[in-house]
Amino acid sequence: MKKQATSAARSASGASSPLTSTPLTPRGAKTRASLVKSARALFEKNGYLPTSVAEITERASVAHGTFYTYFDSKEDIFAVVADELQSDFQAMLGAEPELPPGSSISERVERTNRAYLRAYEQLARTVAVLEQVSTFNARLAEIRRTSRRFWLQRNTEAIARWKQHGIIDPEIIPEYAASMLGSMIDRSAYVWIVLGEPYEFDDAVRQLTRVYCNALRIDCHYDA
Repeated sequence: MKKQATSAARSASGASSPLTSTPLTPRGAKTRASLVKSARALFEKNGYLPTSVAEITERASVAHGTFYTYFDSKEDIFAVVADELQSDFQAMLGAEPELPPGSSISERVERTNRAYLRAYEQLARTVAVLEQVSTFNARLAEIRRTSRRFWLQRNTEAIARWKQHGIIDPEIIPEYAASMLGSMIDRSAYVWIVLGEPYEFDDAVRQLTRVYCNALRIDCHYDA
């Protein structure tokens, strides 16, 4: 009997089997991680639709039936890959060098934009596949929206603080501003990195930051 689909993908290491709540043995966890790693490599190389369960198990050097010990379907394992992608983005954001105390708002915006664009460059192949499948698969589209909500919430909270402190136009609605400005950054990264439109990294970061700050009428440190 099929298990119920979860609303959030499980981590690639997997503390338990998806078919039961029993914790995986070290060998089981290693097998599952190998399947996820193989699936991600194939999705990045060939795309979602051409990749088959048979190819995933062959690359992971496990029997075809072993796949179904851990996952119901190709969609199921891709959900885990998509969850990994979100974790990778967050980890790379956290790895960006911290700013000194007293840094300006525009400097903090620049740091986030730089981290996001740097992470996007490294994760572009997986991002491209997720963008593709989210157009025709409802479950994976929800995972894409969940990923977006992480950034949207961060942005909304920051803009709301600036509004509360009288830094930006009081007529700005934080949720809308966060969505529009976040879409600008996300779509720009997609066009530059996935579609291959020419760009220069430092110029792109500066322009994204300047447009973001200009939209909210925040002083930009470039003009100091």
